[in-house]
Amino acid sequence: ALLAFLFRLIKQPQLFAYILVGIFITPVFQLITDTTIIESMSTIGIAFLLFIVGIEIDFKRLKDVALISSLGGVVQISILSVSAYLLALMFNFLSIEAMYIGLMFAFSSTMMVMKFLSDRKELNTLHGRIILGFLIVEDIFAIFVLSILTSIDHFSAALLGVAFLKFLSLFILAYICSKFIFPVAFEFAAKNQELLLISSLGVCFLFSLIFHFMGFSLAIGAFIAGVTLGNLSYNLEIIGKIKSLRDFFALLFFVSLGMGLSLSVLETMLIPFLVFVFFIMIIKPTIVTLVCTIFKYTKKPSFTTGIYLSQIGEFSLII
Repeated sequence: ALLAFLFRLIKQPQLFAYILVGIFITPVFQLITDTTIIESMSTIGIAFLLFIVGIEIDFKRLKDVALISSLGGVVQISILSVSAYLLALMFNFLSIEAMYIGLMFAFSSTMMVMKFLSDRKELNTLHGRIILGFLIVEDIFAIFVLSILTSIDHFSAALLGVAFLKFLSLFILAYICSKFIFPVAFEFAAKNQELLLISSLGVCFLFSLIFHFMGFSLAIGAFIAGVTLGNLSYNLEIIGKIKSLRDFFALLFFVSLGMGLSLSVLETMLIPFLVFVFFIMIIKPTIVTLVCTIFKYTKKPSFTTGIYLSQIGEFSLII
């Protein structure tokens, strides 16, 4: 709270304060060595954040950025992953290690970007919609990548086909619930505020668990759960009730990021580390900006999109 207060005074994002706290707690002062509980709670934070993002998304507003979101998203993922792969090979990483690094650098943090856009009330701006479209494409691509990596030793086209069918079946389940089950159930639940809260949490956790057991990301399950409730007339009430829970658990996610920092790695691999940071902070936003420019967007939304995506995300950590 003290660091968050300080960062607020100097007009800096508070999430940097949370990451800094994590660095102090574990890598620097070794106050907590078993980070299991914090990481578990931070996972809930990711689920809550993407759940609310899903509720807030109006896919009709993404129609005008559908082309750049789909085609542009695939182009920037391809360019970034190949560039990072070649860069890693230059530092004598093994081919398999370079492949992992290439994939890691292709994804941005849905969690962090959505927090920034939400705090700055930019979700419905042009660059906000482009960024959201990119992130959705990245997350879908990441799901398939994770499905493949979990069984990379015996990968086959059939495996990819099964992953796609499972994902499609879950989307169909979500659509059925959204159209026929949830409108009736939540019309009754909305008559009691406590029942509305617990029902919303139930949907969030249910979809998270279903996606988890089907081999996909728990966070994506929460996102899909939010989308299924997004068309309800009670969506703003649901957001209001869950927002405080989201803020607390999401805070722990950023603390856990700081706690996971390895200072010894910085000492042994300082040069590659600095070059990779340069790639993420300079080359990556430049590539994203150029992709947006190719799709005829003006300098401001293109540049802002590039700046927001100049980091790597939760899926990178999972990979």
